[in-house]
Amino acid sequence: MTYPPPGPAEPTPPSLGHPGAPQPSPYQQPGYPGQPGYPGLPAAWGPEQGGYPPYGAVPPRKTNVLAITGLVLALVGLVLCLIPFVNFFAAVLALAGLVLGIVGLVKAGTLGNGKGMSIAAIIISVVAGIGVVVSQIFFVAALEELSSSLGSTSISSSAPEEPAVGEIPADGTGSDSQGAGDGAAGAPSPALAFGDVAVYEDGLEVGVSAPAAFTPSDTAAGDEGFTQFVRLDVTLTNGTAETFDPTFAYVSVSSGGAEGSQVFDAAQEISSTPSTSVLPGQSVTFPVVFGVTDPADLTMEVNVGAWEYDAVIFSTTS
Repeated sequence: MTYPPPGPAEPTPPSLGHPGAPQPSPYQQPGYPGQPGYPGLPAAWGPEQGGYPPYGAVPPRKTNVLAITGLVLALVGLVLCLIPFVNFFAAVLALAGLVLGIVGLVKAGTLGNGKGMSIAAIIISVVAGIGVVVSQIFFVAALEELSSSLGSTSISSSAPEEPAVGEIPADGTGSDSQGAGDGAAGAPSPALAFGDVAVYEDGLEVGVSAPAAFTPSDTAAGDEGFTQFVRLDVTLTNGTAETFDPTFAYVSVSSGGAEGSQVFDAAQEISSTPSTSVLPGQSVTFPVVFGVTDPADLTMEVNVGAWEYDAVIFSTTS
């Protein structure tokens, strides 16, 4: 059997890139999404290479600045709302936080964020505003209570002491003065007569006896420059429910338009104010001596030493 001679060999297809070689479809080009890239090149050309973002990417949302600011102001107002004097500034911050919170809540629908912070700013601002009002009410009430606790003095209807031998008769300590004191019982008085008793609202009483002549001993101190001296007995009666400390009680006297000089005479037991506490219902009496210009013209101020009590004034002209 005879076979036909072999035909010409089929030509070898040229390699890619060779002139005349068939080019692949652009969808099969290396580097197209989904196709392997050339060595050293990315598989796809994305935003990181400076291109456009892939289809469907969501741009970043804007921050709701109003909601954040309102929340910060509301928190600061809440912290300061209970501090006296400063809470006026806290009220302004709370109001600003409330307004910004409301505006931020409206903006939250457009921006897509900040709704929770806006609601929190509104709630905290309202609470801070309530705190400012409540703190002001308590502060005003405390001031009124403090003012009322200062107490005003009142004249009691006690009879003045009878002058003893050697006492200097003082104007205003007779029966006419007693009648005036009775008529003014319970009413504040700028000055009381010697022998009257001042009564504070809490029950503490202050009384001063009528002035009596006094002669200092040779060892007395504070008698320089004066030739006339008076002794007055101060009585503190504790009608309160608490123990009273008379340590810081002090007195001063003026006479004839000049300041008197307090005399200390240990030889005659004229010393400083007592230091032993006075129990409720008890009283203490201590003498004071002053060098004066005119024994018939005396003005004495007694301060019991506690800041909540006003000073009591006794005068021979009352």
